[in-house]
Amino acid sequence: MKCELELTAARPGAAAVVMMSVVEELRLMQAAPEGLINEMMANRNYVVSFVNAHAMNLACKDAQFLHALRSADLLLRDGVGMQILLKARGKEPGLNMNGTDFIPKVILANKQQPIALCGSTAATSRAAATWLEQNGVRRVFHCDGFQSPGYYVQLLRAQRPRIVILGMGMPKQELLSARLARELPGPVLILSGGAILDFMAHRFRRAPKLMRRLGLEWLFRLLLEPQRLWRRYLLGNCLFLWHTAQVLRMRYAAKI
Repeated sequence: MKCELELTAARPGAAAVVMMSVVEELRLMQAAPEGLINEMMANRNYVVSFVNAHAMNLACKDAQFLHALRSADLLLRDGVGMQILLKARGKEPGLNMNGTDFIPKVILANKQQPIALCGSTAATSRAAATWLEQNGVRRVFHCDGFQSPGYYVQLLRAQRPRIVILGMGMPKQELLSARLARELPGPVLILSGGAILDFMAHRFRRAPKLMRRLGLEWLFRLLLEPQRLWRRYLLGNCLFLWHTAQVLRMRYAAKI
């Protein structure tokens, strides 16, 4: 079934099918996620990925990324775009489980565990590690996010962290997380966090709380970095909404 869904990316209307398949695998949190952290620290390798509008756009055109995304143990809804898509699919979207807020909670709930930060520049990952240490995390290993997948496998085998945070951007971090889950001795929790290290290092500012509550943090980031992010947030959001309209049309066509 997964292979069939991945192959649909080459056919007209396939994006809506791919999006609906990913939606069905999301864990939609309706209550506070504290108990979820204990589940994630299971006695095995466990991969957590966050699905936002950008991830959906990538999944619709990249079968390898789609496979890596759907092979995660836990998929969480991230952002207002996914809220719109879920409502179009007729589902209650639940809590916004964006990694920028959730990942630090996971780490700070496990301060005694060895943590590895892999991503961004060496200086940024080092600053993020320093912030965690200042907040009571006892053992933090860090490295940049520009090495080969094999490099991280060997490095993390030697370091033996209990939690690995990948801050490399999509699709690199999701592809790497799938490989690490296969090849690292466990148990290890692997989370794909995008720009999480930049936020922990205070390289990027968070949006004001009101903008976050309104689901407009993407707009704040666009205003800060228009040259780097305009394609993702302007063109990408338009593409995502077009695919979402197809999902809505398919939903009501099925009822007729």
